[in-house]
Amino acid sequence: MLPGVSTATDALVRRLNVVYLYVSDMERALAFYRDLLGIPLEGDAHWQEAQLGATRFALHLAHEGVGELSSGTVHVDFEVADLEAATERLRAAGVDVAETMRDEWGAAAEVTDADGYRIYLFEPPR
Repeated sequence: MLPGVSTATDALVRRLNVVYLYVSDMERALAFYRDLLGIPLEGDAHWQEAQLGATRFALHLAHEGVGELSSGTVHVDFEVADLEAATERLRAAGVDVAETMRDEWGAAAEVTDADGYRIYLFEPPR
């Protein structure tokens, strides 16, 4: 435990507010996230966002000082109703989709967008 930090108090963080990705080309990113994945993104040339449940998902145009874009350790799951149909649609569009993982927790597939971000499509167990 960190010195001077009590676990008996209310959490400082209440909820996840927004997850956003810096992108190098907004139109290309919109073609993937809005047009292929169907996320209803709206905004301008520098910022596009959509409400997904209780969390906002957004794209932010990369700018000086952001650093090199990479997937790193960011892990983003987008829930889908039918993983097989979703991955078929993306593969047909030329998107790199890894093999589907299935287990009692559901199913997931890693997808790589044009900036090299690895995101995941997740289907809950039926």
